[in-house]
Amino acid sequence: WVVGLRDLRQPYHAVRRNFPVLGNMRFLLESIGPEVYQYFIEKRTEAAPFSKDDRAVVYQRAKDVNDTMSFGTRHDVYSEGFEWVSHSIWPKKVPPHHQRVLIGGPLCTHPYSAARLNISAMSYGALSDHAILALNTGAAAGNFYHNTGEGGVSRFHLAPAGDIVWNIGTGYFGCRDPDSATPKFSPDRFAARAVDPRVKMIELKISQGAKPGHGG
Repeated sequence: WVVGLRDLRQPYHAVRRNFPVLGNMRFLLESIGPEVYQYFIEKRTEAAPFSKDDRAVVYQRAKDVNDTMSFGTRHDVYSEGFEWVSHSIWPKKVPPHHQRVLIGGPLCTHPYSAARLNISAMSYGALSDHAILALNTGAAAGNFYHNTGEGGVSRFHLAPAGDIVWNIGTGYFGCRDPDSATPKFSPDRFAARAVDPRVKMIELKISQGAKPGHGG
């Protein structure tokens, strides 16, 4: 009766005022709604950006447990919009001039022949020395480029001698004036790094991406 009396007297929630005691169940169910959906309703392949199956594979591999699932797939391969790549017993041979893209116009003194599949921007600070070494070693072996991300070019990018796309962001990492308290572009440091033969291209990041509460 104490809860019911408090519900009748409070002026904030119409549900509790009209349905004392029982109205509190609505808020209880709302509070556990995400857990109920996650564990009892959501399919193992639905969640984004990583589904339960994706997360399970990461856990199994991290623990050195067999992650192989027999008997096909849980995906509905016949559903509308499902995409896949089919094998062909008569594959088409792609001409060499279609396998790469030449970047650089008539005024470019060092045009670059880029592969169609490369390593996208992931900075050293977001990964580790071993990860960067592995990625650039793969780029060198596969003859494609490795984008540094806005963290700049580290010695781990240079060691395997794979092709590099130097990503320069708003922090000017790698070409930043060391004597400036705020990020300031250093033409001298930029020139010294840009002439490195391993740096095939330079990518300029015009503005920082959106951050929660901070905008773009």
